[in-house]
Amino acid sequence: MPMPRILITNDDGIYSKGLRAAVKAVGSLGEIYVVAPLFQRSASGRAMTLHRPLRAKLIDVPGARIAYGIDGMPTDCVIFALARFTNFDLAISGINLGENLSTEITVSGTASAAIEAATHGIPSIAISLEIDWRKTLGDGQGIDFSIASYFLKKIAKSVLEKGLPEDVDMLNVNVPSNATEETPIALTRLARRMFSPTVEERIDPKGNPYYWVVGRRCKNFEPGTDAHALKVERKVSVTPINIDMTANVDFRELERILKIELE
Repeated sequence: MPMPRILITNDDGIYSKGLRAAVKAVGSLGEIYVVAPLFQRSASGRAMTLHRPLRAKLIDVPGARIAYGIDGMPTDCVIFALARFTNFDLAISGINLGENLSTEITVSGTASAAIEAATHGIPSIAISLEIDWRKTLGDGQGIDFSIASYFLKKIAKSVLEKGLPEDVDMLNVNVPSNATEETPIALTRLARRMFSPTVEERIDPKGNPYYWVVGRRCKNFEPGTDAHALKVERKVSVTPINIDMTANVDFRELERILKIELE
């Protein structure tokens, strides 16, 4: 029986220690293919490169059958991998530097890469490790990925053996910075928000204004959400994601409302 084919990508870049840790974590579970951005692409969401050609570079990633660095976005990497190597039995995006929580996962390049794979029918896992925010744009030097790797291997093995439940396309996993192998896993739903964004105006040396998009972290999270599990309960959060974002609403009720509004 052929070994499962596993695609690994991320948004921190192919040189990230987190990606290398993911490859090592699941290396015994299947044949590993890596396609990841050549550069840091955090907060790129599901952006795709459509107005210029992509460049691909073979990179040595120990434990991978083959690895490409792409000068594009995480979503580009998944599309490239499928075009180059056809199908996979599992897609893993991570281990990300910093947590990806709440409905804001649609901004995350890490989660969006897993979502892209899921749209092609591939069971997918996005996994992120809570770290000091000042280290989230580095390469992960000095960060201990061992516990995140432990949970990744455990969850990936289960998904490969048993698949995902019907209507679950991907799992969004977040590991606390102080987790141990005994840390409980909480099955959660997405919090509404993780940050409250705003724009900060500053003045450059020539007197011209420029702007930074900044976010203030929300402080209160509803129990049962991923943010509450990670930030309050200090548990590993596993959120099942369905990529069909159609609201669960009585269409007849919505039709009635729209007709009133349109009259």
